[in-house]
Amino acid sequence: MGWALAALVGFAALFPPLYAALTPEERGALTPLPLPPSGAYRVYVADWGYHAAIVVEQPRGWTLGPPGEERAPFLEYAWGDRRFYLESDYRPHAIFATMALPTATVLYLDGRPDPPPLAGARAAFVRTVDERALHALLRTLDRSIRRAPQRTRARLYARAAGYAGGFYPAHGAYLWTRNCNWWTVERLREAGLARRGRGVVFSGQVSSRLLDFQRVGADAPAP
Repeated sequence: MGWALAALVGFAALFPPLYAALTPEERGALTPLPLPPSGAYRVYVADWGYHAAIVVEQPRGWTLGPPGEERAPFLEYAWGDRRFYLESDYRPHAIFATMALPTATVLYLDGRPDPPPLAGARAAFVRTVDERALHALLRTLDRSIRRAPQRTRARLYARAAGYAGGFYPAHGAYLWTRNCNWWTVERLREAGLARRGRGVVFSGQVSSRLLDFQRVGADAPAP
């Protein structure tokens, strides 16, 4: 048993970085969104304790939110392993697959009011961006959702208990080296709002990669 456990641990430690080094990230086609109206828009990054999410202001009149919340003022995007995140499957073999093997993923999308409540987040950060940065961010976030042949979004999975938003089938394989926190940084980087996500594993590492964000909330340091 000892050698078998050591072999599994070694595989889980070595295979994901090798896979990530040899396999480009799978990405969907860029969503053909129009340029938003000129103005200032808020982008939040929330650290929920073990995973990070992006909460972005939606231009007035746009309909990128999930069913029933299409026109929500703010949209929360997060990404993760389908079995662990959506299905809450915490059995040992499922957790091993989540950590060590390329597994199927989901994109979580929830509509939020203005201002977006982030109570319960371990930390939250905000930055104001112009319409071009917002356009780039919304396009790279939306392209993570898989599409039907007609280029519409794939169908939502059945509603998951404990989540207000919905889960879509997503592009990209999940590994511990390419997890939800790495994904958050990489999507922000593609919009010019963060540095590279290489080496980001834990949610607490995300803030060090952000560019020009300010911490918000009751525990934020005084200016």
